[in-house]
Amino acid sequence: MSYRDVFGEILADHHESPRNYGEIQGAITEEGYNPLCGDKVKMFLKLSENAEHTVEACKFEGEGCSICMASASILTERIQGQPAAKVNELIEAFREKMQGKEDVAGLPADDADDDLVALYGIKRFPVRIKCVLLAWTTLKKAINKVPESAGETA
Repeated sequence: MSYRDVFGEILADHHESPRNYGEIQGAITEEGYNPLCGDKVKMFLKLSENAEHTVEACKFEGEGCSICMASASILTERIQGQPAAKVNELIEAFREKMQGKEDVAGLPADDADDDLVALYGIKRFPVRIKCVLLAWTTLKKAINKVPESAGETA
């Protein structure tokens, strides 16, 4: 049984051809590490200087399992152009969904975003949830490095 059979085409595609992989000079950075499996991710975040601190660019570098790398790729695509507060809401909602909560506000409907739905499927493998969440929690730490008003939600 192949990776594609278990985790699907979307995650395989993001793993094989990650979006937004690389460094951003002068960006806010944060590193995440899962010592249990060895996954490492470094998030690069560039925010606008407007009041909303809109995501101008987000990239990642890392090494680890295909789920971790695919999740980082999906995350970086999903947040481009979003205000920091909305990104924080998305991260929190996604974490809740991955930890088993069914009706989570702030997420697209299960049929509205195929990439996120593909990640939701990892819930079938509880030991892999940390792999999915590593980039998300690392990005949250990066956002929390900006001025107080950027990461707050109303």
